[in-house]
Amino acid sequence: MELRVLGCSGGWPGPGEPCSGYLLTAACRRIWLDAGTGTLPELLRHTDLHRLDALWITHLHADHCSDLAAAFHALAYGPPRAAPLPVFGPPGLVRHLQPVLDEEPAELHRVLAVTEVTDRADYLVGAVRLTAVGVEHGMPAFGVRVVAEGRILGYTGDSRSCPAITDLARDADLLLCEAFLSAPTSRPFTSVMSPEDAGRHASAGGARRLVLTHLHPGADPGLARARAAAEYDGPIEVARPGAVFQTSGGVRA
Repeated sequence: MELRVLGCSGGWPGPGEPCSGYLLTAACRRIWLDAGTGTLPELLRHTDLHRLDALWITHLHADHCSDLAAAFHALAYGPPRAAPLPVFGPPGLVRHLQPVLDEEPAELHRVLAVTEVTDRADYLVGAVRLTAVGVEHGMPAFGVRVVAEGRILGYTGDSRSCPAITDLARDADLLLCEAFLSAPTSRPFTSVMSPEDAGRHASAGGARRLVLTHLHPGADPGLARARAAAEYDGPIEVARPGAVFQTSGGVRA
């Protein structure tokens, strides 16, 4: 299982720092996890929308889903796929898309095969099993637990600290965990986590490895890692655009 970071900036993009998006390759399948601002051009460096097997949207904040509209336009007005692109996302995804795209429902469904997920339900993409795990973010939001080829990856999306995060971390080879509260912000946030929260959940769930993500621009990755390490004694990395993580261990640029 390979996870490529397309972007990982929390809340808003920075120069050369797209928002949340990851390309997961497992069991001969390519799955785009979140389509935040600026991630589509990075995705197209490594694959194209015709070879993509599925897209998972954790929730409907723009920094996690805005490039879905651009992907729709590429497929609707460019060369068509042989079949609609499977898209998994929270309840309300279709209702959200229709006014954004200004398309008739029939055209939307010609291009995208949308499944609105439910908590703890399993979805198969080839031999890859995706389990939706409802998290707490002040709106419908679903992390995902990915199982393929004997490996487990947990991705939190955005959430406050809650028991579901430990469930995502449970025995995971890699926990990709948001840690937006890694630097002072102009307002208090109660719907996201700190590096310490991420470390606590990784430890409680027995995750073998922790990757911090969704730090906002200007946060210090080294400080975020040190803060997480106060709560978790396993390997910790901080996501950066272009990094590639293998569930068997190691990271490369």
